[in-house]
Amino acid sequence: MTENGWIVANGASPARTFNFDLTTAPGRPRTGVQAWFEILHDNYFPLDVKVGRDFRSGLLTRVDIGNIRACTLKTDAMLTERRASRAMPDGRDFYVVEIPREAPVRVAQRGREGVVRPGGFTVVNGAEAYTFETAQRNEVRTLRIPCRSLRARLPSLDDWVAKTCEPSQPLVALFLDFAASYGQHGPGLLSAHHDRVEQHLLDLLVMALLGADDTTSETSVRSAHRQRALRVIEQHFCDPALEPSGVARATGVSERYLQKIFSERRETVSATIRERRILEAKRLLARRAQLRLSVTQIAYAVGFSDPAWFSRVFRQATGVSPAQYEGDASQASA
Repeated sequence: MTENGWIVANGASPARTFNFDLTTAPGRPRTGVQAWFEILHDNYFPLDVKVGRDFRSGLLTRVDIGNIRACTLKTDAMLTERRASRAMPDGRDFYVVEIPREAPVRVAQRGREGVVRPGGFTVVNGAEAYTFETAQRNEVRTLRIPCRSLRARLPSLDDWVAKTCEPSQPLVALFLDFAASYGQHGPGLLSAHHDRVEQHLLDLLVMALLGADDTTSETSVRSAHRQRALRVIEQHFCDPALEPSGVARATGVSERYLQKIFSERRETVSATIRERRILEAKRLLARRAQLRLSVTQIAYAVGFSDPAWFSRVFRQATGVSPAQYEGDASQASA
């Protein structure tokens, strides 16, 4: 049987439906609505949710297909916020593709704010703070995708968060059609086919994001150079010998030209390398107990040749020492 265009499957990946109705929720209204907050928390990740006095009901249908969680969310008006204190990379963080069906939604992340109309989509990074709001009753389809799966394809994916992708773009329309079909038929696939179909979905998503970026041919060339440079950084950031000159050589441009490309976004190559190392350090520190790694071992693992320098850089980036960050992350994931 199907529900809202997604198949309700039996077998290895059964769909689950979570239905909240305030008129039947026990206790006082403000207490009863907490059950809806917990549904969102359990199916996405920790979120702060605000609803108005008119909020009455919400319904979430979820199906897990391989590594991707496809949800259909029907809800009255609400505002959700992912706080930075909750969004600590621990190897379990996700990007979320938001596809409104009935009314516009507003998203904000990394200083950008966009309004996504029905038929379009946007992406948010669950490893960082963001805001999502629907001002009226709405149906929103979402795809929750592991960060590492997408970042491996498009290291600069965070440049696209909170940007609106319109269905008038052919690649966007193609991705949305495939995503709808994926949610409908994916659960019925043999497990042996999940990985291949998932790869096609992720490839189409990346193509849609790149295709929706309206650029001139000259800007496209610079963007392609930047993408290659970011791919080099993604592949080699753990090498302590990686420097801007080496990234430029691997990209096939001069270091001066590459620095100019990065400066257009108020970035530097060296800072980008450092930020990628810090991001990986956060992920490892949050799992330090399970991995049984010391701070020194993590420093070396992410490309720092001097643990003391790693600690200073980490504190500058996060405001806490590596050991303190590990403690906060443990609390956040408890």
